[in-house]
Formats: sequence, C-alpha cells, structure tokens
Amino acid sequence: MNEQMKALVLRDGKAVVESRPVPQAGPGEVVVRTTAASLCSADVACVGGEFPTPDGTVLGHEAVGVVHEIGDGVTGFAVGQRVTTASTTPCGQCANCQRGFTGHCGGVAWGGYTFGVSRDGSLAEYFTVPHASYNLVAIPDAVSDEAAVCVPDTLSSGSTGPEAARIPLGGTVVVFGQGHVGLAATMAARALGAGLVVTVKARPGGEEQAKRVGADRALNLAEHDIESEIRQLTAGVGADCAVEASGVIESFPRAVAVVREGGVVAVLSSYSGPDDATLPIPLAQWGWGIADKTILSTFQRCGSERMGRLLRLVETGRVDPTVLLTRRYRFDDVERAFADTAARMPGHIKPLITF
Repeated sequence: MNEQMKALVLRDGKAVVESRPVPQAGPGEVVVRTTAASLCSADVACVGGEFPTPDGTVLGHEAVGVVHEIGDGVTGFAVGQRVTTASTTPCGQCANCQRGFTGHCGGVAWGGYTFGVSRDGSLAEYFTVPHASYNLVAIPDAVSDEAAVCVPDTLSSGSTGPEAARIPLGGTVVVFGQGHVGLAATMAARALGAGLVVTVKARPGGEEQAKRVGADRALNLAEHDIESEIRQLTAGVGADCAVEASGVIESFPRAVAVVREGGVVAVLSSYSGPDDATLPIPLAQWGWGIADKTILSTFQRCGSERMGRLLRLVETGRVDPTVLLTRRYRFDDVERAFADTAARMPGHIKPLITF
C-alpha cells in the first residue's frame, strides 16, 4: 500500500482534509513534496460549482516544494531541489501550445488550467507536476518559499495583462480591480516601465496597499469620476493601457473609455453570466469603431522559461509579492484558511500555508 498524505479535497460541496496515497511520478511527471502553498477565489469557485470539478479532487494550484520523485523522460532536476510551477500546466506540444496559446492546451478554452479542477491539485503534502520538462522551474536560492509561492498564479496571471499590452516606457496604465491579480498587475506595470499607474476599486479602502505595490494614484468608483480624473491626469489624452482585473462586467466599458486612441485594453478577468450575456462597448468612447483601440483577451502566460524570468524579478528585488500574503496558517489549519478566503475577510488578500 502506498504511503499516505493529507490533502484538501472537494467532497460533497465542501473543502475537507482527507488522507490520500502519495502520488507516484509517471512518464514526464515530477512529484513535489510541498513546503508552502496558497489559495484564492478560484479554489472557492471549484468548491462552489463554478468550475466543473469532480467530487474527490484535491484542490489547489499555487505551491512550492522540493523534488520528491522524477518520472521517466524528465531531465535537469534532482531529488531535493527547490521547485515550483505555474498554475497553468500545458503540454507545450499541441497546436494551441505551439501557436502560443498555452492556456488553451489541447484545443480547449482554459485547457491548460487543470490543477485542482480536472485533476488533483497542490493543496496536499505532495503534488504531481505534469509535462514537467515544460512546466517545472527551479527556485533561486535567494528567493524564499514565501515569495516564490506568489509566483505560480498571482504574479504569473497579473503580469500577463501589462506584458501582453506592451506598455510603452513611461506610459500610463490604469488597473481596474485590486484583488491579488489586480495588485500583481499593478506591480508588473511598474516593473515594465509605466510612468503613471492608476488603480480603480469599487469602494474606498486599500489605497495604501495599492501604492505600496506601485500605484501612483488610487481611485474608487464611490468617490471619483473615473473617466474625468484619468483624463485630467493624462492631459486629456487618456491612458495607454487599461488592465481589467475586476471581473465585473460594468468595468469593461470603463476600461474602453479611459484608454486613448491606439490604446490597449488587456482583460485579465473571466466574466460570469448566462450563455447570452454580453460585454457592452461604448461606441463614442470606442471611436465608433475606428479609434485603433485594441482589446486583448488574455490568459495566464506560463511555462518554465517565463516562470524563471518572474522569479528573477523577485530575486533581484524588482517586485516584492510577499506584501500580498496577509494571513499565515499551518497546513493542519488549511480548512480555516479556505474558509477565511471564502468569507472575503476585510483586508485579507492571500494566505500563506506552510507545511
């Protein structure tokens, strides 16, 4: 009988700790012994039924650890080495992966995002990394587990929007939404050379957190005329880029409205709604279709090469994602960590779960 481990599992609509066999590495796989992990609203969505997650699936998609077992065909790693992987783990070989759309691996929308959704995830004492030659990356010695655990999803996802938008050096970026992904987008915009970063939230609060990670101005819908103030801040021309990370449908037309002619709207959100739901585009602000405004529908960029670059940003101090870790738990208390995240406790952004 296989050695047993503890894991946070979706069971009958709840997140509960169960005993499971320690996984074994198949061809192309690496089994990692977990040393630190985190979780977010996507895990809550899996439990709530918003993702088609089978009952009994181990939850989680953000973790770091050390190599425990290496499967056939995987080279370049050693047992005991500190490693991590992006939360999106594509094959790197199918048509969509070769076209650069790794998030949609296998010809399926979101097909690369399987951790804790369609296969066992990483909120466990051990987890398996598929297609490890493509996805697994070594953690630099100077990067702590605490910092590295913010890279698999938070920094990887949040940085995708500003990076894909190719913001101009010294340009203006507006980030809608200041959850963990929006805050990471704010960090990334600053790291990529934005000259002015403006954040937008629905309600007051969190201004100091936004400024701490790189915002020059922190606005909210309750107290500010967003479009007017952004025009004033940009001498009337508008922003070079708007990152929509709120997931609120009403924010999309605002993002379109605040960008200048030739600007870019980078959408990091997955919007929910019925099959016939739509995203409205304000035609006047859209320039009646001829304002050269680009809308990018973006999914997390991943793979070991990109993860290595993001870890380098942390290693050299260009970004410090640890400021997003607002509560700490031992894995023995992971059910409470999940409950606190699901409750959207005020001021709580990300949990750090240590093993």
